[in-house]
Formats: sequence, structure tokens, C-alpha cells
Amino acid sequence: MSNNKKKRSKSKAKGIPPHQNIPRSSGADTSEHNPLSNGSQSETKDFSDQLTQLTETNRQLKRKIFDLYTVFEISRNFNSVLNYQSLLDSFILTSLAQVSASKAAIFLREDTHSNHFIMARGKGSGHFPNSEKFFNNEGKLAIYLAKLNRPVVTSELINDIAGEIEQEILIDFDPGLVVPMIFQAKLIGVLIISEKFAHGDFNHDDKEFLSILANQISVSIENARLYESEKEATKQLRAAQQQLINTERLAALGEMSARVAHEINNPLGIIKNYLLLLHRTIGRNIEASNYADIVSQEIDRIARIVRQLLDFYQPDRDDLESVNVVLILEEVLELMDRQFKKLNIELIRNFPTDCLSFEGSPENIRQVILNIIINACDAMPDGGKIEIEMQTYPDNLIIRFCDTGPGIPVEIIPRIFEPFFTTKQPGKGTGLGLSVCYGIIKRHKGSITYTNTKVGGCFEIKLPFARHQNGNG
Repeated sequence: MSNNKKKRSKSKAKGIPPHQNIPRSSGADTSEHNPLSNGSQSETKDFSDQLTQLTETNRQLKRKIFDLYTVFEISRNFNSVLNYQSLLDSFILTSLAQVSASKAAIFLREDTHSNHFIMARGKGSGHFPNSEKFFNNEGKLAIYLAKLNRPVVTSELINDIAGEIEQEILIDFDPGLVVPMIFQAKLIGVLIISEKFAHGDFNHDDKEFLSILANQISVSIENARLYESEKEATKQLRAAQQQLINTERLAALGEMSARVAHEINNPLGIIKNYLLLLHRTIGRNIEASNYADIVSQEIDRIARIVRQLLDFYQPDRDDLESVNVVLILEEVLELMDRQFKKLNIELIRNFPTDCLSFEGSPENIRQVILNIIINACDAMPDGGKIEIEMQTYPDNLIIRFCDTGPGIPVEIIPRIFEPFFTTKQPGKGTGLGLSVCYGIIKRHKGSITYTNTKVGGCFEIKLPFARHQNGNG
């Protein structure tokens, strides 16, 4: 049995060719059995690179989605903000937070007719340019930014494009970024943002975000400006309507009062004449004479009221002359000087000494000024201050009389120019002083208004005038 097995074993050994023996050398080719072959290593590296690229793309996509969502939320909030300054603050603070910069400023037009962009708002730490520094809307830099319509670093603009004053502004923010604000293909402002806290460069995402944000804020700024303009126009329209209503009502009251005054004047004259005859008849009767004197005084008081009523409503007159308002004002102040000292009232003069002239009635203007100053003194029996200020404009002169009295209750201000309306105690005023002032100023093609201030009250008179220096008319 064992012999047969040995024979079979030998015969198998002899049947195997020598070159088919499995080699045991360590240098044998085992590439078919090695999972980390050169080809596999290359594929793994490619896969790793792709994974890294996808990760970076995913990060950028998330950043872009976050930026777009931020812009969406900001735009929605901007559209609901109609307060101009609040809008600018939100824009700057959002820009600083998003790109992690140290300071930023927005430059806008001074007004719709100006060619200068001055700093409207600035936030952050560091030095900011003053109001005397501006971007010229018609300059080389503004034209370049309008055409470029994308953010650009400050260093590219300082030497070659910016003007001298503009260079000083840019240097305050260098290194930084300039972001043009475009609305309907026009440059309406400039955002300048300084370097990042980490002192790194602004990347593509930063620039893209700020560019989108600037476009959105440009629309919102124009909407806010339009809203403010409409609100101011509405306010002026309402004021004009109210003034027209007041003028018509006062004119009607004045005309009626003047007619009544004429009717009173005639019998008043008769009473006065008969009172003179009565004085002669009484003779030496002292008691009767005293009564007659009292009647005479009351008749004089009624006559004064009648004259005031007639002064309130008078047709426009052609016999006007050149009125030196400064000279008249000085005369009234000299007349009231003793009263100022008696009541311990300090007078603050804030008006020029040269001649400010307009066509009118000197006596009537003197009456208006005197009446307003007397009212101010009556409002401050324990002392105070009266400030008189004048401002000149191309077409008119404005005079303000401001005092530190208690002011007038808001609810009765619309009535203070009505005839017979008074805030004084009974017997201390006829209620015609301001009515007469109103009528006089209206006849001079001007206006008179009253407003309460933080420290008292202020009358403002506006009159058309022609300015002549050194009193030469």
C-alpha cells in the first residue's frame, strides 16, 4: 500500500515542468495582487483632490447662500425704513459686520443741486474726513466709478484717478475698498470701507456682497429721499392751506370789524362833542366834573379800539416808501430801554448795523416791532431774555423776536392773530395788538408766525426787501 503511494507521488513530481515552479523570490511581480498599485494611488489622489474641491465649492456656496439671504433680509428691512439717517446707519453697520472691517463712511450729495459728495455718515474707529472734504460728482474719479460699477481697492485710485481732495479722503481709509452706489445708471453716492481687522485682503465674496448691498441701499436711499421730499411738500401744502384759511377768516373778521368801527366812530364823535358841552354846563360841580372826566377817558379808550380796528383792515396803499428796518428797530429798543432795566430783561442783539430796506410804511413797521417787544416784556414780569435776530436772503428779510417766557399753549396758537382774542388777564389787553400786526405785515406782502421754543416763544416776520449798504437808497 505504501509502495503504491510513493510511486504516485513521484510520478506527479515528474509531471511538473521546472519553469512552472512557483518562485519564492522577494523581487517577484505582485502587481496584480497589490491593492495600492501606481494606478490606484493616482486614482485615490484624484478622488482626494475632487473631494477637497467639492468641499471648498460647498463652503463657497454656503457663504454665497448666506450672503444672499443676508442681502434679502437687509433689503426687506431697508425697504421698511423711511428714516434717512437710520437707513444710513443700518447700511454702514451691516457692511462692517459682514466683512469684519474697522470703519466705513458713506458719501452722498449735500442736496439735489450740489455736485459734491460729502460724508453723510461714518461708523467705526479711527479718523474721518471733515465736511470740507468731498468727492466731485463731475470729476475724473466719479466718472470712473460710475462706469466701473464695482468695488475697487483704494490704492488703485489714489495716485492716478483721484483729485487732490479726494486723495486725502482715500488715504484716511487706505488700505480699503471703494464701492460705487449706482441708481438708474447714475452715481448717487460712494461707500468707503477700511481694511479688515485681520489685515487681510478683500476677497471676491466680500466685493460681490458689498456691490449687491450697495445697489440695494441705493434704491432704498432714493425711496427715503422721495418720502422725505413728499413729506416736506405735504407739510408745506398743509401749512399753506391753513395759512390761507386763517388769512381768509381774519380778512373777513377784519372787514366786519372795520365796518363796525365806522358805525361806532360817528356816534362816538357826537358823544365827545356833547360831553364838551356838558363840561361847560356843569361848571364848578366837582363831583359831576369827575364823572364827566371818567366818561371822557372811556370814550378815548373806545376811540383807540376803533382806530385799531380800522388799522387792522385797510386796503393796500400806493404811498409806500423805503423803510430802514434797522433804524426803526434801534429807535424802538431805545424807547423800551427803561422798561428792560425795570423788568431785568437782557437784550441780545443778533442783527447787522447796516441798512436793510424794503418798501413799506415806517410807522406801521414801528408799530409791529413795538407791539411784539411789549408782549415779550409782559410775558416775563420776573425778568428774562429777548433775542432779536435778522437773516437776509436774495428775496426777503427775516426778523425773529425770541423770549424766555412761558410760551403760548399749543392749542390756542392758531387763534392768536384773531381780533379780540387775548391770553392776557381781563382788562389788560383788547386782543387787537397781534391782529393789527398781522394785518400790517400782510399789507406789506409778508408773513408773521409764532412758534414755541425749548426756552420760550418766538415770533418770525418775513418781509420782501432790497438791501442798500450804508443807508443809501
